Amino acid sequence: AVQATIRAYQVRGHLVAQLDPLGISGVEKDPKEGPKPTQELLRGKDFEFSDADMDRIFQLPQLTFIGGKEKKLSLGEILKRLDQVYCKTTGVEFMFINDKQKCDWIREKFESPREVTMSSDDRSRLMARLIRSTRFEEFLAKKWPSEKRFGLEGCEVLIPALKQIIDHSNRHGVDSFVFGMPHRGRLNVLANVARKPLEHLFSQFDPRMEHGQVEGSGDVKYHLGTCTERYNTVTDNMVRISIVANPSHLEAVDPVVQGKTRAEQFYNMDEQGSKTMSILIHGDAAFAGRSEER
Repeated sequence: AVQATIRAYQVRGHLVAQLDPLGISGVEKDPKEGPKPTQELLRGKDFEFSDADMDRIFQLPQLTFIGGKEKKLSLGEILKRLDQVYCKTTGVEFMFINDKQKCDWIREKFESPREVTMSSDDRSRLMARLIRSTRFEEFLAKKWPSEKRFGLEGCEVLIPALKQIIDHSNRHGVDSFVFGMPHRGRLNVLANVARKPLEHLFSQFDPRMEHGQVEGSGDVKYHLGTCTERYNTVTDNMVRISIVANPSHLEAVDPVVQGKTRAEQFYNMDEQGSKTMSILIHGDAAFAGRSEER
């Protein structure tokens, strides 16, 4: 029963994850029905545990890493750790992958008990990047309040997250990054991640500029990309960042990014794919056949 419960969390835990802080997804449901309880979704009617079972010690199966170095845990602690991993604010859906090695890698990364520690320098850098991201959006909103720009308000943490990915990957030998992303947040990524010159970016807001005077021959600013090479002060290495132009709401840029990444790997004789990586960012519901972004 314990092994079946652990597997149920791994397979269906994302269905119970708290991904809707505003409660919007339940607006159209019948309030009498209410949400399905965790007991029924994850543990099933055949594996109902009593309060007396919570203190029983069980041997952990090999399909989980929630114990870390511990091989045995009480049932109450097992359920507590599973809830913490799979049912909080991050949903993990991976059990459809038909590769045990990949599934084990994801399980180990998410389930292994660890404390996230950051040095004071790392915290200061994270805060500075978050402030830079927020202030950029505030400036655009005040300077051009009527311009369509697909701002990043509410998701400013994307900028420090991307920069952290770049720093970590650069330490491990990746020196070229190819981005594919929707309109939402593109201007902020261009300015604070790719470091596109701000005078070039702001000039595209000037209504007096003619189509031929800006790159893209009149295309809107939140469709355009860039390619820059800059010095990474965190890793003391050079990095090349390419953001592919995306004139579509249908994430049509994704295969272009994959092809560009593969071409760079080929011509740089990067057979292991360890020097060039692609990063694909999807808007909410922004997949092929859907034209909405949030």
